Amino acid sequence: MPTYAETLREAAQRLRTASVPNDLLDAQSLLAYALGQDRTYLIVHYHDEVPTEVLPPFWRSLERRCAGEPLQYITGRQAFFGLDFEVNPAVLIPRPETELIVEEVLRLASAERSEGSAGQELPPLVIDLGTGSGCLAIAIARELPQARVLAVDRSAAALEVAVRNGRRHEVMDHVQWIVGDLLEPIDERPLAWAIVSNPPYIAVEEIAGLAREVRDWEPRMALTDGGDGLDFHRRLLREAPSRLAAGGYLLIELGYQQSAVVKAMVDPSLWEAPRVLPDLQGIARTLVLQRHLGPKDTL
Repeated sequence: MPTYAETLREAAQRLRTASVPNDLLDAQSLLAYALGQDRTYLIVHYHDEVPTEVLPPFWRSLERRCAGEPLQYITGRQAFFGLDFEVNPAVLIPRPETELIVEEVLRLASAERSEGSAGQELPPLVIDLGTGSGCLAIAIARELPQARVLAVDRSAAALEVAVRNGRRHEVMDHVQWIVGDLLEPIDERPLAWAIVSNPPYIAVEEIAGLAREVRDWEPRMALTDGGDGLDFHRRLLREAPSRLAAGGYLLIELGYQQSAVVKAMVDPSLWEAPRVLPDLQGIARTLVLQRHLGPKDTL
């Protein structure tokens, strides 16, 4: 029987031939998954023989990866904000840059507690629009257990995944899962302390140029609005003010090179000056807005 070292070398070569990035790392991850172990196990047993029963499922999963299927859909798992999430082709795979939204929500909550200026009785209401796997809603609910969270998605299949993740991370007592289109299914009262969203923001004309793992496997409705990639941003900027308490926050993820055009959409009579947070690559990634009472406000 082949050793772990021999198996990994052959697997990495197959992935390399199939133009799969991170070939060795993906080979290790898939072999560890087939074993039910972590990758450290492979290092310890590097020169041992691979158990016979492990090889067939491993090679099957490797063929799926060679065909471009994302590693996360094969293993069914993706980490986000230190938590393990179930993922499948019904949901977008959580990305590290989306953690910026959670970090900023926590920073804002901490600052308001310190200043004693929250302006709302606890528990505050947080709304996650386009929740997908539930990663934002669940991470926020875990970190702010005093908050009530509404998680909305147009896809019933996505919400099924989100609910399972919610049960896994024990937040079902203060997260409500709702099928619907952005804010349409949510009652107008009470007003939210924060609305967060990682909306579809890729222009339809850019889809063909995406990596095949994204283009061919991730849900199209979570990637693009079918137009210029800004329809959801326009709607959120238009609809969110009436659903936020005065001083409440809107946090939206942005696509590459979208920050200037989205900032130009911001109505200064409704919002304080916009802030944009960069991700670790320096890309303007998260728009942060605070609602204020202005002359056009009808509340």
